[in-house]
Amino acid sequence: MSIVRLSKVTLYGTLPEREAVLAGLQQLGCLHLLDLTTTVGDVAAAKKRGQSERNEVADAIRYLATSPATNPRQRAHYDPDQTVLSVAREILALQQRTEQWSDRADQLQQQIATLEPWGEFQPLPPEQLGGQRLWFYRVPLQDLGSLPQQPHVWQRIAQDAESASVVVVAADRPEWPWEDLELPPQPLSQLRQEWEATQNDLESCHWQRVEQTHWLTLLQRDLAATDDRLERLVATHQTMAQEPVFALQAWAPQSGLTALQAFAQERRLALTVSDPAADEQPPTLLQNPRAVAGAEDAVTFYMTPAYRAWDPTWIMFISFTVFFAMIVSDAAYGLIYGLGLGLVWRKLSGDETLRRLRNLFLALVLATIGWGVLAGSYFGTTPSGLSAVQLQVEGQPLLTHKDAMMMLSLGIGVFHLVLANLITAWQQRRQTVALSAVGWAAGIAGGYLLGLFSAADTKASQWLAESAGWAAESFQPALKQVGWSGLIGGLGLVLLFSSRRPLWSRRPSDWGWRLIDGLLGLTNVTKAFGDTLSYLRLFALGFASAQLAVTFNNIASDLYGMPGIGMVLAFFVLLLGHGVNLLLGIMGGVVHGLRLNCIEFFNWSLTEEGQPFRAFRKKAT
Repeated sequence: MSIVRLSKVTLYGTLPEREAVLAGLQQLGCLHLLDLTTTVGDVAAAKKRGQSERNEVADAIRYLATSPATNPRQRAHYDPDQTVLSVAREILALQQRTEQWSDRADQLQQQIATLEPWGEFQPLPPEQLGGQRLWFYRVPLQDLGSLPQQPHVWQRIAQDAESASVVVVAADRPEWPWEDLELPPQPLSQLRQEWEATQNDLESCHWQRVEQTHWLTLLQRDLAATDDRLERLVATHQTMAQEPVFALQAWAPQSGLTALQAFAQERRLALTVSDPAADEQPPTLLQNPRAVAGAEDAVTFYMTPAYRAWDPTWIMFISFTVFFAMIVSDAAYGLIYGLGLGLVWRKLSGDETLRRLRNLFLALVLATIGWGVLAGSYFGTTPSGLSAVQLQVEGQPLLTHKDAMMMLSLGIGVFHLVLANLITAWQQRRQTVALSAVGWAAGIAGGYLLGLFSAADTKASQWLAESAGWAAESFQPALKQVGWSGLIGGLGLVLLFSSRRPLWSRRPSDWGWRLIDGLLGLTNVTKAFGDTLSYLRLFALGFASAQLAVTFNNIASDLYGMPGIGMVLAFFVLLLGHGVNLLLGIMGGVVHGLRLNCIEFFNWSLTEEGQPFRAFRKKAT
């Protein structure tokens, strides 16, 4: 596990060669570019323009990809007067026309539905009706008999099961309790003709879309090229240019300096290399073997470690795998997860990121099966032939022994937090504050031992004594003494060394402030206690998963004895119940497995957050 060491590099070249140099560096793909300009607006504007063009190509791809039919003939190149952007804009223009015709068709259909009860006519203007006008109403049938005969002239035109279409001749709006309707000005026949013409236009647009799908493969290929152009456009505005030269600055992995020096020599560029200054914060580039690299995404999902911090990928990989397995706690569920992984195994080989995640998923499956076998749970039951490999405490399966599982979960949590503080102490080993982290490690471990052996109803001392061959009556006091020593000594170290103020100061006030800092540090006792208890979720969720499986099995067993459809009902209960439990296992394992690492563990071991290394790399092949 490592954070790649970086160097700051600066390249100098002639201004006419800038575009070619940027294209070559993008092909090289090992730099994290720095912005040498002070005109932030220029970079933002350039990025906005490039992003707009990129979005046009992506929108065109999405429109063609959702076409109900695809042209089997795919274009291999553009015409001489075409570019990827011009083709994309032509497709988007077709999409806009289609949406306009579709909206007009919906509008015409609504107008036709409104006008159909009134039949074929065209309203006359008031001047041709002697100052009168027509008012249109939909009157409920139960109110039709109460319509007044005076002072207005009205006529029922049509009716359906609920209301009647009534037209009134009047100069002013009648004082009727219903809203008058605004009918379309066109006759019904004209609306229908226009609707049919719109349908023809929509059909034409449909076949044009199908025809245009011959660009799909070419556009998808060139989307990456469009992204590359966008990156080069932004990079251009990040360089410093002053006739006749330009300068480009970046962070580069020290392992890639040889290739960069060869590139500079080939292009006749001046190159300077320097180590990061003490006040600089380089980006963080994680580098791990592929077998565990999938955990990098789990780490960076929450935070990116600072450049001078440490890489928690290995610990994340192991602990997340263990936590997931303990939360699911069923070997048969693990086998089903493995079957699902096998079905998508080839699909997860598309790129390096998917392959790394595939390895993580495989570890989760194997750990779930392994812990499920030790727990002796197979869909909530334990086959008699497999009980020999089941972990048991006092003749009871470990998974259902609440005291043992609670102690085990808390023990795992204590180990996790102690490890986090020891890592922090090692990272701060050149400072006295490192002793504070050692104190927290000792205090958490000591508090666990006291809690474990001080409760009257616990049998931890007997179990441990029997396994070690010691006498319980002498074993328990010795461990309690160790616990008290660790707790008191650890909190003492926290009190004395939580401050970053000078240790050997001659001013009494500094000692006073160090004491105040120590007292403030001790307030984290509640945090340490709460974080340790958080690991009880390993027991609670694993126990809940097992009990749900048992409950569904019992319900199915009761239904199975029913005459008639009992077998069918039992089957559906098992299928639905275990299916829900499988999904809950995934959700709980991922959410809580990540939480225990990213919140409890990281809060004690990663004190600084960094920025990720963004490689200036070519995407198009």
